[in-house]
Amino acid sequence: MRSAQAPPTAATPRRGTAGTVPACDPPLRHPRGRIILKKTGELVVERGLATPEQVEKALVEGRARGEPLCTRLLAAGVDEGELVSVLSEKHGVPGVDLSRTAIALELLDLIPRAVAEGDLILPLSLEGDRLHLAMARPNDERVLAEVRFVTGLEASPYVACRGALLRDLNEAYAARARGVQLWRGNACVSGTPHIEAAIGGADVVDATDEIPDAEIVIEIETEPAAPERQGKGPVVLVVDDEAEIRKLVEKTLVSKGYEVVVAQDGADGLEKAERLAPDLVLLDAMLPKVHGFEACRRIKASPRTRHVPVVMMTAIFRGWRFAQDAKESYGAVDYIEKPFRLDDLLRRVEAALLSGGAPTSEATDEGALDPRVRHAKELLAAGRIAEAICALSEAVHADPHSADAQFQLGRALKAGGDAFGAMTALERAAELATGHLAALRALATVYEETGFRRKAAEVLERALPAAPDDAARSAIRRDLLRLIA
Repeated sequence: MRSAQAPPTAATPRRGTAGTVPACDPPLRHPRGRIILKKTGELVVERGLATPEQVEKALVEGRARGEPLCTRLLAAGVDEGELVSVLSEKHGVPGVDLSRTAIALELLDLIPRAVAEGDLILPLSLEGDRLHLAMARPNDERVLAEVRFVTGLEASPYVACRGALLRDLNEAYAARARGVQLWRGNACVSGTPHIEAAIGGADVVDATDEIPDAEIVIEIETEPAAPERQGKGPVVLVVDDEAEIRKLVEKTLVSKGYEVVVAQDGADGLEKAERLAPDLVLLDAMLPKVHGFEACRRIKASPRTRHVPVVMMTAIFRGWRFAQDAKESYGAVDYIEKPFRLDDLLRRVEAALLSGGAPTSEATDEGALDPRVRHAKELLAAGRIAEAICALSEAVHADPHSADAQFQLGRALKAGGDAFGAMTALERAAELATGHLAALRALATVYEETGFRRKAAEVLERALPAAPDDAARSAIRRDLLRLIA
C-alpha cells in the first residue's frame, strides 16, 4: 500500500487587481536590499483573493480574536489552497493545503498530542529518515530541533494556514485515539492521498473501513520519443525570471558547446520542458506563475521528463536544509545558491548530466584519489604536517572542486594548529560533497574545539542524513545531545 506522498508546494497563485493594503507584517528583503517578499495583505489583494477593504476588516477581527490574517480570511470562505500559496511565498517554504491531504495516522504516534498542540505541528508523511510536518511557524528552529530529538528523524517544514491546522490537528489526533487508520481532508478525493488546492473541512475513514484500492497503483507507461535536436550538444533549459541571469548562463553554456533554451517563468518552463524533453533543466526556485519547487516536482512526476536532471538555483531559499529538501522531496540532483561562480556552475551541470537524473553519490573512491592527495595523506600519517599542507595546497590549486583534496587539507591544517583555515577547507569539502560524512564530522569537531558549539550542532544535523547506518546515526545524535545539554 502506498503511503501519503510528501506534500508539494501550494497551487499556482492567481494574480488579481492590486490595491492599497493595510500594514500587516514587515517585508523581507533580498541580501542586496531589494524588497522581494511582500506583506501578506498585499499578496492577498494582488492575487484577487480579497479586496483591500476585506483585508482591513479581517485584520481588525483578527486583532480582536488573536488570529492572523489568513485564518480570518479562511473563516470568511477564501480558498485554503490560495491562502497556503500566499503563506508559502511569505515564509519562503513549501506549503500544504490540509483540506486535500491524507495522513496515515500511525505517524501521530511519533509526536505526543500535547507537543503537537503546543507547537502547532502535524505530521504529514515519512520518507526514509525524514518527517514532513505541517507547521504554523515553519521557520521556528526551536520546534524543528525539538522534533528531531523527540523522533530521531530529520524534519521538513511545510507552512499551513493556522486556522486549518488547529481544526485538523484536533480532528486527526481524536481519530487516532479511536483507532482510525487514515485521515483525509474533505476535499481529498478517495484514492488521491496528496495535496492540491481546495477548500473544506475533513472527514475520517474508520479503522474498519477498507482503504480504497486506488491507493495501490501500478503504472505501465511508454516513454515518448524525444524530439529531434538541431545540434549535437546537450540541450539545457534555463528557467529564470531575471533576464540578466538568463543571458549570463546562456552565454556561458553556449561557449562550452551546449544548446540552450530559455524560459522566463514557471509555466513557460514547464511547457518547454514537456515539449522539448531537454537533457538538463536549470531552474530558479523563485518564479512567477508556477513556483520553482512546484515546477521541479511536476518535471520529475511527468513520464516524459522524469528522467531529466534538474539543478535548482536560488538567491532566496538559502542553507543546507533547503538543498536537502530540494533533492529528497522534489527530485533535484543539485542546488546552487546565487551568486554562483561560473566555473562551479559548469562543473555542476556536467555532473548533473552524468547523473542520469538521480541525485549523485558524493563519496569518492579511495583508489581514484589524485596521486598528490594520496601522497599528502601518507605525509600526514607520518606526522610531516608542513609538507602535507604544501602538497595539499598544490592539489587544491590544481583542482579547486576536489572535495577530497579540500577535506585532507582541512585535516592537515587542523593538525598544524590552523583551526580557522581548517574550517574554510572543510566547509568547502562539505559544500562540494553533501554526503561527505567524514568532512562534516571533522568540521563539527573543529567548530566545537574553537567554541562555536551552535555551529557544531548545525553541522552534525547536516551529517545525520549522510550516516550510512543506525549506529552512525546514534553516534551523531549522542554528540548533538551533548552539545545542546
